Amino acid sequence: MVTTVSIRLALRKLAEITCGMAPSLIRVTARVDATGRRIYTASIPWECRYEICCYLKAHLDFEIDLHCGLLILTEEQAGGVLKLANNRQVEQSKSDAD
Repeated sequence: MVTTVSIRLALRKLAEITCGMAPSLIRVTARVDATGRRIYTASIPWECRYEICCYLKAHLDFEIDLHCGLLILTEEQAGGVLKLANNRQVEQSKSDAD
């Protein structure tokens, strides 16, 4: 299930992977657009924004929309971010177990 909290945690995990650190503050908000679709907006600290966005561009099948430093995601795109972060967490757990 896609929630603002799950997106925040996923972006934090991806920051750990790409930057080697998890930012203390990632803000995520949700709104519904005119067509009834849920849109998520994430404010990622500048220290790791570029790395996270490059990582998402390289691993997901959609264009990353960055507007004035805010990452804009549809519900489907947010689901892709969650899946990517979860897959990386599983891979990391398996390598730690070996």
